[in-house]
Amino acid sequence: MVQEKHNKLLSAIISIGLLSFLGIVVETALNITFPQLTRYFSIPISQVQWLTTGYMLVSTSLIPFGSFLLKRFRVITLFRISCLSFLVGTLIASFANSFNLVLLGRLCQGIADGIALPLMFAVILNQVPKKKVGTFMGIGSLVIAFAPAVGPIYGGIIQDTLNWHFLFIILIPIITVTWLIGELSIEQRSPVHYVSFDLRGGICLAIFLTTTLIFIVNLTANSNSFKLNLFLLGTAFFSGLFFLLNERNKNHKLLELALFKNKRFLQLLSAFFLLQFSSLSMSYLIPNVLQILFAQSPGLAGFLIAPAAVIDAVLSVVAGIIYDKTAPRLPIISGCTIIGLTFLGANLFTPSIGGLILIYMLFMVGLSFSYSNIMTYSLSQLPASLVNDGNSIYMTVQAYSGAVGIAISSSIVSLLQKQQKSVILGTRWGLSINFLILLLVAVFTLSLCLIALKNKVTKGDKD
Repeated sequence: MVQEKHNKLLSAIISIGLLSFLGIVVETALNITFPQLTRYFSIPISQVQWLTTGYMLVSTSLIPFGSFLLKRFRVITLFRISCLSFLVGTLIASFANSFNLVLLGRLCQGIADGIALPLMFAVILNQVPKKKVGTFMGIGSLVIAFAPAVGPIYGGIIQDTLNWHFLFIILIPIITVTWLIGELSIEQRSPVHYVSFDLRGGICLAIFLTTTLIFIVNLTANSNSFKLNLFLLGTAFFSGLFFLLNERNKNHKLLELALFKNKRFLQLLSAFFLLQFSSLSMSYLIPNVLQILFAQSPGLAGFLIAPAAVIDAVLSVVAGIIYDKTAPRLPIISGCTIIGLTFLGANLFTPSIGGLILIYMLFMVGLSFSYSNIMTYSLSQLPASLVNDGNSIYMTVQAYSGAVGIAISSSIVSLLQKQQKSVILGTRWGLSINFLILLLVAVFTLSLCLIALKNKVTKGDKD
């Protein structure tokens, strides 16, 4: 009976997680196929990028409402909405012959991801026994850390062998099976009740999240529109201010902002942000540098980074088991130290194909040991009533940190390519500067974790 419950719970987590996994895979795979899409639709790449930007805007705007949705709706209901929106979006994009229809399909997929990503971690935190939560969080973290590594491989294979429509067509049977698994395995462990939705606060929060993300994306495109950026910053500032003022006197808050007064929570959340920043920076840099500097095809570049993806897949679960069996400090500090040493080495040696692959593999080792365990430990220190709020904050930060990581790394490379008037030389300098920034980020991340865990943290602290 116990084993049967364990298997059903694992199946439920995997079925919910697969939706987010597929969404992130398509997001990163599309980056590889952008040149093909610009030719197919005869539009500039700045317009094609809205397939990723629009997806991110929708999903990131929905993620913070995860805590509210879990209070008001059953898990299976949210899962069904997520599956339906992802399937509809995939069908639209699969057979679309206009850019606007493909964009519509991506927006529907964004709705699915915005619901599914916080839902997966909420199920883990609310239904998994505490003594096994590290292991299950390690499994769940594969959605975030593994998918960006798989995306370029998937996108490269499709670009080299098939039509771009197959990026979406191949997903249809996978979504169908995922939906079936979820229907058979998802259970409701906590009661739901009516909670009124704060419409004014929700609108302010959605505007704040949307405008800040568009501003970040403008950095990726190297936008020189000062007036637009000023408008976005002003809108983000005032909508954020109105949201804070609105939430101050609410009984049912959309986000429990008082959590930011918790020093340890804030330190670990910042470390989590920086690790995801580094992860998405690397997922952009490595395959692109392999193609530009070393003339590798998209498909081959994807296969070259596959070992790093496999390492991350295996070690994320192993790291969760270590977390459950030992003190949280061990995997977290070890992982951050490995990342720091990796980027130190990256700054000392001349780039090569083998060197870049090794750097990415070592980075993934460090990431798998630290990333999900930081979130697990941080949320384990919160009162049970605030865990879902903390989870929503972590998922929102995860989405933004990835956007910032890609924006900064790609902007540096693009800027130097223009300054050097040579794509190859500019890419080489861009890689060097990015590695220096990532080294500084790694040192700061390690410092945050050391400070947050400076008191002796033992397994008993989690129970």
